Amino acid sequence: MTPEPGELRAPATGAVLGVLAPVDLAAAAAAARVAQPLWALLPPAARARYLRRAAVALLDELDELADRLAGETGWPRSHLIVSELLPAVRGLHALARDGPAALADRRLHARMAALARRRSLLLQAPAGLVGLRGPSASPWFGPAVETAAALLAGNGVLLAAGDPLAARRLRAVFLRAGVPGELLVPVTEGARLLDSVCDRVVDLPRPTRMGTLLVLRGAPRAAVVEAAVWAAFAGSGRHPAAAGRLVVAGSAAPGLAGAIAQAAARLRVGDPRDPATDVGPLASPADLRAVEDALAGARAVRGGGRVAVPGLEGVYCAPAVLDSAAAFAAPPPGPVLTVVEAPDQPSAIALAASGGREGVVSIWTGDREQGERIARGLPAAAVCVGRHALPAPAVGVRLARHVAPRRVETRAARTPAAMRLPAPAGAVDARAAFHEALHGREARRWPALRRGAVALLRAATDRA
Repeated sequence: MTPEPGELRAPATGAVLGVLAPVDLAAAAAAARVAQPLWALLPPAARARYLRRAAVALLDELDELADRLAGETGWPRSHLIVSELLPAVRGLHALARDGPAALADRRLHARMAALARRRSLLLQAPAGLVGLRGPSASPWFGPAVETAAALLAGNGVLLAAGDPLAARRLRAVFLRAGVPGELLVPVTEGARLLDSVCDRVVDLPRPTRMGTLLVLRGAPRAAVVEAAVWAAFAGSGRHPAAAGRLVVAGSAAPGLAGAIAQAAARLRVGDPRDPATDVGPLASPADLRAVEDALAGARAVRGGGRVAVPGLEGVYCAPAVLDSAAAFAAPPPGPVLTVVEAPDQPSAIALAASGGREGVVSIWTGDREQGERIARGLPAAAVCVGRHALPAPAVGVRLARHVAPRRVETRAARTPAAMRLPAPAGAVDARAAFHEALHGREARRWPALRRGAVALLRAATDRA
């Protein structure tokens, strides 16, 4: 096999590390450990420049990447560009802009005058060698931004997340940006062994349950229809914020299921590489069987069914809107949205909360403050009001996964010692008086200060 330009070869075996077998994992880790300390010596602001260059390289290859990923993943090309590739560009720039400040040393200021000559610092040190492990619900954005965060923090990365083609193309983008090849190696096999060779392993989030839209009184009908169509049918229902359930409280939006079905009927099912395609193939024949079982068990179905796409492999299914208790409890993995009307608002909220912490929940109401109050009471890890999306973590939160915080404390040579053996005469009384005067009951502060004034003065003038 001929490696791509810049492809890393294992020092001992000569195997291409872009297609690693489990036995090559140690060689990849060894190469990364050689390069990582030198990379960590660069200031965060210097490492951030590589992320900006990677964003430029990504834009340069946008059309080619969209075509390749569409053919490999089955996600429609337009959806990949809007929901995966362009958000990755924004994510890289956000990390480059805010990351250096988040990684900067922080001074922990002492409040007490007695500690004024001491300094305590919180350092955000690199974790070392980080393994990123999937699969991820996002074929590009999640692995790209998480890889960028690990590199910005000063680490080497073994990438075992996402689609194998996407991982190799992601590495090529960072190579074009100038990142040393040894720092980022895609791992296509042996991901379970990352714990044995990495200093830290970060598992990319993959929701195990599809999300829910909760529609209450006063919700903007057109916005709900638009959000429901995107949440349920984009990426054939496989994107990170995918929703398979919609709950309407009473008569908050009469005829909503029909309006969604009409909008879904206008979606085009076909070749994911075609810019006009809205819905691509399902992930597997097993997913098609699950969708067909849900359609067969529903009381009312609008749309749905197998779609034949001549000349293309894979299984295709038209978007479906249905009424089914079984599909509501366990939405099938595909372009299917189950719409249920609850008798009142408390019942609707209870149904939306039945999904637990998994999946995104969006609340649609004419009263924003009410929506925020309801959001606080839902158990879902991600809740949105007035939109349906998976909120990205802040830059500092994302970087925290890839650093090892360390605390360093310094003091001037002649600063009074904090503790000594043997304890100086009156030191215990001085400390007790000091804390009584500072933190004790109001009635006892001044008496304690007068009682320990001499001991306090002696302790303050004593030098280590």
